[in-house]
Amino acid sequence: MNKRQRIALGAALAAVAVGGLTVTGSAANAQTTGTRTAGAQAADTQSVGRDSREVRANEAVVEAFMRDVLDGHHGDHAPKYLTADMKWHGGTVGTVAGRDNVTGLMTAVVTSLPDLHASVQDIFGQGDEVVVRLVVTGTQTGPLLGIPASGRAVRWDATDLYRLHNGRISEEWAAEDFTAFLADTGTYKAPWIP
Repeated sequence: MNKRQRIALGAALAAVAVGGLTVTGSAANAQTTGTRTAGAQAADTQSVGRDSREVRANEAVVEAFMRDVLDGHHGDHAPKYLTADMKWHGGTVGTVAGRDNVTGLMTAVVTSLPDLHASVQDIFGQGDEVVVRLVVTGTQTGPLLGIPASGRAVRWDATDLYRLHNGRISEEWAAEDFTAFLADTGTYKAPWIP
């Protein structure tokens, strides 16, 4: 399966997983009736091109954020990528609201895992949203989310959905495999983990 096929499959799966995110594109715009003018069809093509550029720009912001803040271990750089009213949604971890608070969270993560690496497996976007599937690795040398420093190597899978507004991240839904993180730190081992 080539990269485009993986991205298309991921987009289709995200449409189900994200609840309502619909995948549209050139196929939807190609459906015309005999009453549409050539000018209307040209406007659709320009819109797709503009949307495509906006999606690529949004993907670039998310990639730069992950490269600088996470892989670069610069939690204090987070504000340049975030809106003032940024919200980070972490499932059972809770929601962190406000640019300063999210910056504090990012700083805590990269301080606790100073060799953190977020390896992007897939990235794709639609409109103002970008989805990233990644594998996170590092060594937990400091406390994180109430878990004392373990000195152990950790690895977990994640699928994160970012929403952007005016070229900055305004929301993130972080779907992290915290069960793997807990197992790797020795905090909790689920019975199904070998």
